[in-house]
Amino acid sequence: MPSYPTDLNPSEQRLAQTRLRELAETFTEAGALRTPAWREVFQRTWRHPYIPSYYPDPAGPCLLSIDPQRRGEWLAAVYSDQTLGTKVVQVPMPRALRPGTAPILTSSSTLPSLVLRMLEELDVTDGHRVLEIGTGTGYNAALLCERLGSEYVTSVDIDPELIELAAERLAANGYTPTLAAVDGAGGYPPGAPYDRIIATCSVPAIPPAWLEQTSPGAVILADVHGKIGGTLARLIIDGEGIATGRFLPLGTAFMWLRHALDFSPPPMREPEGEPMHSVTTVDPTLLHTSSLFGFVAQWHLLGGASAEGHLPEVAWSMLTDNGASSVHLQASDGSRASVHATAVNGEFPVTQYGPSRLWDRVEDAHEFWHQTGQPPYSRFGITATATEQYVWYDHPDSEHRWRLPTPTLPRTTGYEASVAR
Repeated sequence: MPSYPTDLNPSEQRLAQTRLRELAETFTEAGALRTPAWREVFQRTWRHPYIPSYYPDPAGPCLLSIDPQRRGEWLAAVYSDQTLGTKVVQVPMPRALRPGTAPILTSSSTLPSLVLRMLEELDVTDGHRVLEIGTGTGYNAALLCERLGSEYVTSVDIDPELIELAAERLAANGYTPTLAAVDGAGGYPPGAPYDRIIATCSVPAIPPAWLEQTSPGAVILADVHGKIGGTLARLIIDGEGIATGRFLPLGTAFMWLRHALDFSPPPMREPEGEPMHSVTTVDPTLLHTSSLFGFVAQWHLLGGASAEGHLPEVAWSMLTDNGASSVHLQASDGSRASVHATAVNGEFPVTQYGPSRLWDRVEDAHEFWHQTGQPPYSRFGITATATEQYVWYDHPDSEHRWRLPTPTLPRTTGYEASVAR
């Protein structure tokens, strides 16, 4: 077997094994590890082969395992409970600031405690066929292979380089899952049907291809949310191909599922008409500092249960200029809302443009939020079919329902893939 930058000497191996045992104990006490099978898998599976380098800061230099001055720091980070950024690309800045570029993190190794919580929620048993959306470093695929066997694991990623590297590192450690460089929204038809689908990326709604490629009783575990914040949803497929389930009480922040390797911003119409000025008593920073409220507000921003007034996308940002902060909302129909984060006599100035009054929807969400007693994630769920999807409060037939954008990406026809075994 060839030597790799991540090969450990005996002393380093002992340290890594000690850290795995310590982490396993910590995760068991915290509830991230609940079954003996996954605890054994975690302690048997090295993490370091999949992270030969990482970025402590996306805007800074990469920390390399081959750097003798920082090798101890590298190993300590790999065997700790933290997310490590593993690929950064430079993308063009907004037009007014070009030709400048900015670093964007495009791949990472998720903190092990969250990885294990997700694998426990997946509830696999021997013989289950699993599709992973988002191969990344390959570490998660390694855990699945160690638990189920390589022949039962398929993992896809949009980035061919990540697939090539993951295949090399997995094979060096004895794992040979099916890996494909494809758009994860299309799943992987050649390996269907699947008993489990797990996404290590965020999606605005469940892609129809995932529903088509699962068996009755299958589980889909994915981070479903709008542009503000969200958490994992665990859905079960019924005999008619309908997925229903609840959100889990875990705030998450995965990278978005990408459909291309470039980072072209989605088209947004320019605001039209005269601005409307008003004030609000709702602190706009709640969208940022309260993930639970942001989670609720984003569904109100997208719209109600009917198609009327429904928005396929609303972006959120917070800007600071000379110490003064403001929150900005931007919808694909040209609607805008800007709210100053500094109150005057308990009121925050609001400016809105366009056909949809975005901040009015946030205020509706705030009223709902308080009337329902600030409900946790688990009070909300999703029902998804191939043609329509809803987030609901308390139960699927609730009067409080919000439509999710219907994915329009290719499903199962004209399929091509670059596959590594």
